[in-house]
Amino acid sequence: MIDINLIPAALRKNGQRDANAVGLNYPKEVLWGVGTVLVLLLATVHLILGALWYMGNSHLAKNNAEWQRVLPDKTTMDSMKKESTDLTKKIGVITDMTVQKTVLWSPKFNAISDNLPKGLWLRKMVLDKTSLTMEGSVVSKNQTEINNVGAFIFALKQNADFMKDFSSLEVNSIQRGKNNAVDVTDFTVMAKLK
Repeated sequence: MIDINLIPAALRKNGQRDANAVGLNYPKEVLWGVGTVLVLLLATVHLILGALWYMGNSHLAKNNAEWQRVLPDKTTMDSMKKESTDLTKKIGVITDMTVQKTVLWSPKFNAISDNLPKGLWLRKMVLDKTSLTMEGSVVSKNQTEINNVGAFIFALKQNADFMKDFSSLEVNSIQRGKNNAVDVTDFTVMAKLK
């Protein structure tokens, strides 16, 4: 095809630009060399990052395996630490009650034992920093369970050795119920320390 263009070559606007029009006066071999170096550099960086990722994953897997091996021992140690903390707290409470206040408990427990009416028994006694709580039950053939609890409280209030370190002695709760067709009354009594 014949192309007739009367505009001088320097002033022509051509749709196709050659490498010299952009300002790249480098030979094709140099451009190929630079491109190859860039591709090799990217491949090297990719390989290095892949190796680092693999090493990190293998290190993580090794740490996870070590953690799984140590986990049973850690669980045992945690439970022992919790038990030790609980025992330390209990020892502290007992020390506070026995050393600082110098309460003689044996006469108080003797008074409780001596004043228990027939048919009344204690299931649990809880001593903390502020009070002594007694939980028990009472049975009676002639339906006088509440009177028996009242008599127990009255007898303890009259005992000077028992009340010496307590500011009050009150019934917290009384609840009637049946146990194997026998009327049983459960009660809770609290003696507050001074």
